[in-house]
Formats: sequence, structure tokens, C-alpha cells
Amino acid sequence: MTSWPDARKDNESTIVKKFKLLKDQLTKELALQLCRNAPGCGFLYELYDAKHLDYEGAFQAYMMFLRAIAAMVPRPSFLYIFPKSCAGCAMLQILSILCLHPVLENEANNLFCELLFDTRGDILNRDDIRQMAMMMRRAYKGREDPFPYIGYCLDYDRKSQGFNMAYVIGVLFSSDQFCELMKSNSVLGAQIAHEMVKNLAVSDRQSQQLYQLLSKYKELISDNKSDT
Repeated sequence: MTSWPDARKDNESTIVKKFKLLKDQLTKELALQLCRNAPGCGFLYELYDAKHLDYEGAFQAYMMFLRAIAAMVPRPSFLYIFPKSCAGCAMLQILSILCLHPVLENEANNLFCELLFDTRGDILNRDDIRQMAMMMRRAYKGREDPFPYIGYCLDYDRKSQGFNMAYVIGVLFSSDQFCELMKSNSVLGAQIAHEMVKNLAVSDRQSQQLYQLLSKYKELISDNKSDT
């Protein structure tokens, strides 16, 4: 099997079985192929459009499948799964699923740990994720289409704390430099992440803010090495 489940034709049990089968046979090559061939607006919208938002088991299987893919492919490839290949949209879709099915908190936490290379959960814990999901939900401004619709970043109040909190996590996990830092020095990486969350900038400035923090800490590391 090399294609995504069909939310319009498959019932919940079939969707769960197909995601499990894909996960069990997943290779890097297949993961990259599935990223390239993902539904254009993401699987959340596929279930929304098919009026299957109550498919808790399907969403659980999907979240577990996303984690498996994230462990195998580069972040730019992973983002093909979401609208506009946008890390902000990826965050909003994942948090939207958590709003619909709070019982999937563990799956969301595991996925974020994988995306951020945060094996110890130093950046986000379950309480953080729960609070972020609630704030994000309040920032939804879609009037004609009920929540969550596509999980598209333009459907949210971009000035709200909830939107910018979600967006900053997307900026972090989509940054190659930040991910490499988390692999080599997770304590420093978590410190940078916490600084970005504490001094939360609007989404348009977050990438520049991250670049400045990475540059600042890189200089500090270099200075410390030269002093020894």
C-alpha cells in the first residue's frame, strides 16, 4: 500500500487499518513519496469535508503516522503534508485535532517531541500543549466555515497570543539550524525556545528573532571555547 486513506470512501475502521499498515511498512523512500502525494489541504480537511470529525480512532492513527514520518524525512518534506507547506498551518492542524479530541493529548505531545528533537520534553509539556490548543481555538475567526475547516493560518487572528504561540513552535521545528542544535545541545536549544516564547513576537518576525538568538548563542559558545 502506497497511498493515503480515502476519507470519503473509507469508514473509520478502514482508515485506522490503512494508517497502521502504512506505518508498519514505512521506509524513508515511502515516507517521502507519501509526503509528496499528501492531500492538498491535509488529512484534517479530508475528514472535515467528509463530515467525519467524530472519527477519534482515525485521528489517533493519523497522529501516530505523522510521528513516524517525522522521524524519517527532512522537515521541508514533512511540511508537504500541510497547506502551503506551512509550519504554522501544520501546528494549527495538529492543535485543531487536539481541540476536537482532547484524549489525544499523548499523541500530540509525542509528535511535538519528535518534531522538535525534544526527547526529554524540555520545550513543551502536556499542560503547555493543552493551553496552547485552547488559546489557538479562541483565535479562530472563520465566520462562514465552522471550526476547524482547513486549519489554515489565514483563518486565525494573527495578532492573538494563541496564534503566535502555535506559530513560534512551527518556526522552531522547521528551522534546520534549531533542529541541529537540539541534536547536539538540547539544553541550549530549549533555552532559546523558552526565550522565544517568553518574548513572543508576531509571526512575521519570529524567523528573524530565531536567527538572532541562534547567532547570539553561537557567539557565546565560541567565546567560551576560546577562553578554555
